[in-house]
Amino acid sequence: MYEIRKIKENEVEEALNLAMEVFMQFEAPDYKPEGVETFRKFVQGEEYIAKCRQGVCPIYAAFDKGRIIGIMGMRANRTHINLVFTKKEYHRQGVATSIFRYLLEDLRRENPGLKEITLNSSPYGRPFYLHVGFEPLSEEQEQDGIRFTPMKYTVGSVV
Repeated sequence: MYEIRKIKENEVEEALNLAMEVFMQFEAPDYKPEGVETFRKFVQGEEYIAKCRQGVCPIYAAFDKGRIIGIMGMRANRTHINLVFTKKEYHRQGVATSIFRYLLEDLRRENPGLKEITLNSSPYGRPFYLHVGFEPLSEEQEQDGIRFTPMKYTVGSVV
């Protein structure tokens, strides 16, 4: 099995590079150039990188032989997931599900009263989120070229 934990300060660049690589493979082909640029500016933005390094915006990861193979990042509020990416060769092997379970347990330890977790699902990621128990809150939307469906997970659901 894979090691799953929060990443360390010196692993932020590797994690965000993985996000960009997987985004370009699986998301970018369905996005307008504006959406690709919006995503790039987000994951390569100095302010966001600094918050990740400080642990303000935690990133959870799965590691195989010391290499990051999947990530799940959160906003500073720790109730909204903003990045979920798994390397192509590890798709459909339970990597993202394992990271989500770990993240959920960690969040529940930090905040026992946590009721829900939200995210904005990409078209590609939607089947995964439905599989682990997220529910759509509305139809697909587009903002700054990014296509997404707002979704929520009710804490206490079975993953």
